[in-house]
Formats: sequence, structure tokens, C-alpha cells
Amino acid sequence: MIMIEAFVRPEKADIILASLQEQGYSAATRISVLGRGKQKGLKVKSVLYEELPKEMIILVVEDQDEEKVVAAIMKSARNGNDGTYGDGKIFVTPVSTAYTISSGKAEL
Repeated sequence: MIMIEAFVRPEKADIILASLQEQGYSAATRISVLGRGKQKGLKVKSVLYEELPKEMIILVVEDQDEEKVVAAIMKSARNGNDGTYGDGKIFVTPVSTAYTISSGKAEL
């Protein structure tokens, strides 16, 4: 199993989640976060916004589904055909075990 964490523009989160659900990936967590990437914030006139709002979408899928899920997120999150600065970032990490709290069962 792998965990996919996507940091995306807030206005794209609903579109991404709908796309994932259409492809059968309905289990996801969505968290509103603040942060900055390479752009180091945003300056509007004399005001510097050091942290920008983003949405973090987290889901755990089978290893073989990585490319399909990442492609769906990228397609839905990208502005325009080529994307723009600040569209977001996707991280993929291995998950060795997941536990269901109610049953106490481990999943590999």
C-alpha cells in the first residue's frame, strides 16, 4: 500500500475528490492547511502573504494504483494544459501496515 498526499489549490479540491470518486477512490481525507513552497508566499502591493491556503488530500491505495491516482490528481489540479506555478505538489510514501481501530485488525 502507498499513501498519496496532495497539496493543491483550495478551488481545485472538490474537482479532484469528484474525479477520484468517479474512478472508485472514495476514501480520502481533506484538510485545510497554510504553507508556502518555492514561491515563498505572495506579495500584493505592499502586503506579503508568507503562507498561502492549500488543501491537503490524503488517500491510501494499493501500489498498482499509484499511477492512475496520481494522474487523476494532476489532471484535476492543473491550471490550463501546462499548469502554473503554485498548482501544488504530490508526495507518495509506502505504508507498511494499517490498523482498523474498531476491530483492531491489521491490513498489509
